[in-house]
Amino acid sequence: MKWIVHPAKRDLAKTILSAIFLAVFLIFVGFFYGVFWTIFGLIVLFVSLHSYFFPTAYEITEDEVIKRNIFLTQKRKLSEFRRVYEGKNGVLLSPFRRKTFLNQFRGVFLLLPVQRDEILGFLRLRVEGSKKETDDSGGEQ
Repeated sequence: MKWIVHPAKRDLAKTILSAIFLAVFLIFVGFFYGVFWTIFGLIVLFVSLHSYFFPTAYEITEDEVIKRNIFLTQKRKLSEFRRVYEGKNGVLLSPFRRKTFLNQFRGVFLLLPVQRDEILGFLRLRVEGSKKETDDSGGEQ
């Protein structure tokens, strides 16, 4: 299962307003602090906002989750994850059975397209479904 998410294309008005704000901010920095700090600010903003302004490709195979963006490719085994948390814009795959503050650091967040039901069903079956079967069979012995 493959999909590509590009948040900047979803809401064009928000993208234009944020680009204008960033340009005004960089002009302000350049006027008061110089070219070096403007270039430094541009690099920091580019790195921190790359997931919004550039597309991210996702792929889920039978046993692996692959997340590709402009800077890196992240691969994780589905067997590492224990829980699926659905959010407003995507889904968090957590390696823990219960909610914990470490979810954001150890888990993987996948942005989802508008047609998300098939992807969510597939993830729940692969992550939570397989864990319940192994937990149930291990607990009855």
